Amino acid sequence: MPPRAVPPQPMQISSWQQAELNAARWMRHWGYADATARPGGPDSGIDVRAAGALGQVKYQAASVGRPELQRFVGARSRGSSAQLIFFTGSDYAATAVSYAQEWGIALFTYRLDGAMTPVNDAARRIHRSPAPAVAPPASPAARNPAPAASRSFWDRNWRVFAGAALLMAPLRSIGDEKMYTGPLAVDVLKFIGILLACWALGAFLIAARFGARLSLGTRPLRVVVSRPGADSATAAGPTRVPRPPRDRAPAPSPARQDGLVAEAAGLLRTGSKPHHVDKILKDRGVGFMERGSVINEAKKLNKTP
Repeated sequence: MPPRAVPPQPMQISSWQQAELNAARWMRHWGYADATARPGGPDSGIDVRAAGALGQVKYQAASVGRPELQRFVGARSRGSSAQLIFFTGSDYAATAVSYAQEWGIALFTYRLDGAMTPVNDAARRIHRSPAPAVAPPASPAARNPAPAASRSFWDRNWRVFAGAALLMAPLRSIGDEKMYTGPLAVDVLKFIGILLACWALGAFLIAARFGARLSLGTRPLRVVVSRPGADSATAAGPTRVPRPPRDRAPAPSPARQDGLVAEAAGLLRTGSKPHHVDKILKDRGVGFMERGSVINEAKKLNKTP
């Protein structure tokens, strides 16, 4: 077995930008050689990108709850198998750890010196043995562009052509002496039956073509299967599992409040604008009223001789 690579050197974390850069360093150490963080870029829910993994970094004092992980899963492209890795400088709620176990998300916490600590099994596997560098596979279109594009168009749209043909088929049957040979009333009923059958099948084919896009916004129904010996309420049939309550960020303690004031005062002394300090506090999970109080106290502290 080859020797392990040396972990990244300590790095002082004092901003969300440094937290993202530190996460990218660790992902490269774990084998995702092209892991790159772009602090200040468009916020799409992904802070670090690599060919085989996606990372999100939180620089906040509040615990990470299940909603943050749900948004992280939603930011991944549909059909992607990239490993999801979540980093935070605080901790995780129990509902978040359970959700990460369900979706295979690796959870890490980082210290102010940049060191990483795995929280769940997926994270421990990554932290224990670095993953091999993953190169994006060549798509069939890249190997054979024209035929692949042709097949892809037909595969996507054959249901539309078949459905349109079925919608027009009853109209083409009008005047066919071999089909309509009985009394007028019988021929009318026969035409209506053919019309309904062809239109139902045609509409089904066209709906099947566009059904995937229409179903993206739906939420799957989670079903609880009853077991032998369960109570009557459970054995009655499938039930909808109630959604867990949203995790609320706890109010910071007085010691934490003093630390935030001292940190904000230090940032203001180094030339940072109040709105920059406000954004840093917001990223760390501090509420709106709390941020205003911290910045005012920091200004008073800097004016004190």
